[in-house]
Amino acid sequence: MTMVKTIDDARAMMTALVSLPAQSKHHGNDPLALGQSSDASAAIANSDTSFLYRSLIDGFSYQGIRDSHARAYIEKHGNAEWYGVTAALSREGRSSEEELCPKLTDFDSYRGCRYRKATQTCANPDSLAKCPVPRLALRKGVLNEQAFSLYLFIRDVCRGDLVAFIDRLLDVTNTGEDPVSAGREELLAAFTKVVGVSRKLAGMMLSQILLNAGPDRERWHAVGASVVVVDSLVHNFLHRTGIHAAYQADHLYGQRCYSAVGCEFILRDLAEKMADEPTLSSSPRALQHAVWRFCAADELSVCNGNNIRDTLPCELHWCPLRHHCKRLALRPAKPAREEA
Repeated sequence: MTMVKTIDDARAMMTALVSLPAQSKHHGNDPLALGQSSDASAAIANSDTSFLYRSLIDGFSYQGIRDSHARAYIEKHGNAEWYGVTAALSREGRSSEEELCPKLTDFDSYRGCRYRKATQTCANPDSLAKCPVPRLALRKGVLNEQAFSLYLFIRDVCRGDLVAFIDRLLDVTNTGEDPVSAGREELLAAFTKVVGVSRKLAGMMLSQILLNAGPDRERWHAVGASVVVVDSLVHNFLHRTGIHAAYQADHLYGQRCYSAVGCEFILRDLAEKMADEPTLSSSPRALQHAVWRFCAADELSVCNGNNIRDTLPCELHWCPLRHHCKRLALRPAKPAREEA
């Protein structure tokens, strides 16, 4: 057992990671166990757009805040609902003299709403007093804007049926040498047009929906299992362990994580190499999730900033992967200032 210096060493470390008893107990190496939900499966089978809308909105609400805090806020104040937004945009939901803001006409017109809860401002202040967007009791204004943007996207772009939209898109991309990658990239490109939805956020939420489809939708499973979501925990793990260095791919966290030789590529490459092992069946999504779970404070909470100082090598003697890890500092310490 050696610390990570080569790509083969990186593969050995990842094999050890997904083989940890705590990982196997959680979901083994089965990507379909990630966020499995019988309710979501039924919603897909029945094309229940309202359920899927709420699932997406709930997931979007967890960004930029601890999960427990987001959960508590939603439990207290509620969240956007499909039929509630439908009523807010309908003629029945307004008095006869109230006219909707022109931006709420359709998805394309809604771009640039820029509603901000703290300052009570938007791109069309003359309509703000009668606008339904601020009426949602969400945590911050961009979530209000996002809730209406997602609604209009599903209503207008998806023709009101999210399941049928995904079916159509995956059918259209089911050509060429790599239909799974083509389907994934088209889906991500479509959903990142929604306000505040990054590639990472779209990938995280869409993969959960895709992996909950029934057995009759094999392409949904394949595309969902191919999604890789890179957050700072995953990026930092790949750096600290020496996996970035093994791939000659040192970079800062951000857009470069999705570059030609970034975190996403590394995880895909390692998952492909691990697929040769008969005891493993790690998809890119399952491998990424195993890394995230190993690091996340609300999960196994091993490799993270709570336990390791960013400017020092890891000193966790109890880490189950310590013999594989190169234990690199996340960033060098700043030199001490000389006294005058």
